[in-house]
This record gives sequence, structure tokens and C-alpha cells, in this order.
Amino acid sequence: MDLKNILDYQALDSELFKIERELRENQNKKTASTMHESMKEAQGRSIKLEEKAGSLLAEIEKVKKQFKLQQDKMDEFMSKDLEKMSKEELEKLSSLKDKLAQNLVILERNLTSLAENVNAVLSDFNKTIKTFNSCKEQYAKSKSAYEQDLKAVESQKSEITKKLETLSKGIEPRIMEAYQKRRKENIFPVVVPLNNNSCGGCHIELPYANISKLQDEGILTCEHCHRLIYLKK
Repeated sequence: MDLKNILDYQALDSELFKIERELRENQNKKTASTMHESMKEAQGRSIKLEEKAGSLLAEIEKVKKQFKLQQDKMDEFMSKDLEKMSKEELEKLSSLKDKLAQNLVILERNLTSLAENVNAVLSDFNKTIKTFNSCKEQYAKSKSAYEQDLKAVESQKSEITKKLETLSKGIEPRIMEAYQKRRKENIFPVVVPLNNNSCGGCHIELPYANISKLQDEGILTCEHCHRLIYLKK
């Protein structure tokens, strides 16, 4: 089997693979991806904080109503003419006064605690918004830089791709199909020689039966790494 064309194809394809790998590992791309995820997290957190703030404010309104109700009762108590009351009525009102006073203290504490929680949530919310805006700015810069990196290799990629298309016409379809399948899985190099009865890609030694089959067919799929193994002449 003449494998010159597929080996020439792979030699040229290695240039394209290198460009693609550099683009995958591009720092601007990684930064943009990280900032995008951070933006999503910040946005999700801001929504939860808004909901929490709304819930706290609703609770504050509820406590305020309770506070006013207790305060009104206290005012009503203070407006009574104590001189006209009996001893039993005075004792009853005194007990009620103490209870109302305790309720007011508890409600006041609740209001203070709720107000502190609201302030903490608002502070956290403001920090989250600043984080979001900062990530958004860095994302835009990194995305723009990555697009420039893409543009810089666009013509080179296009030229290599055209040459590869021309070379592919001289390669046996089943070999080309097998090559492209592995290439899409980022297996590279795809076609490797047999070295000392071992796969030239993963270096696993082949069973004797596989070596015999390789000698008969000229090319064989490695059972371990799935590369295409050929016999060097």
C-alpha cells in the first residue's frame, strides 16, 4: 500500500493542528472564558441578593406594623385615668404595660437586626455589581484580543486547508475517512510507524497476530490509542 499521500497530508496537517492547538490554549481565549463564567456567577448572585433584600424589607414592614400596633396599645394604656380605676384594674393594666414594653423591646431588636441584615446584603450586592462590571470589561478586552489572534492566522489556516483538500483527492477514501475520524477526536499524529513491534504513537507493543495482519494489509488500527499504524520501508 502506497501511504506517501496520506503521510504528505499529515505533514501539512500538522501545521494546521499546531495552529488549532495554540488557539485552544490561547490565553486571551481562556481569560475571556473565565470572565464570562465569573459574569454568570455574579449575575446569579446579584439576583439572589435582590430576592433576599426584598424578603428582608417585607419582614421589616411586617415588624413595623407589629411595633405600631403595640405602640398604639401602649399609648392607649397611658391615656387612661388611673385614679378612677380599682386596685384589680390597676394590677391588670400594670401587667399589660409590662408585657407591651417587653414586646416593644423585642420588636425593636428585631428591627435593628433586620436593618443590619439589609445593609449587609446591600453591601454584598454593590460588591457583586462591581465584580460583574470588572469581569465584563476584562471579558470584552480578552474577547477582542482573541478575535485579533484568530484574524492573524485566518489566511494561513485557509491556505493550508485548500492544500489539504487537493491532497485528499489522491488518498484512498477509507484511509481518508479513518484519518478524519481520529483527527476530529484530536488524535495526532494519526498515522504512525511501527517501531520495534510497537505503536509509534502510544508505544504499546503489538501482539504477533496484529503484526502479521499489518504486514498483509499495510496499515492497522492500534487497539490502544486508535492511531493508524503503518510499516516503514
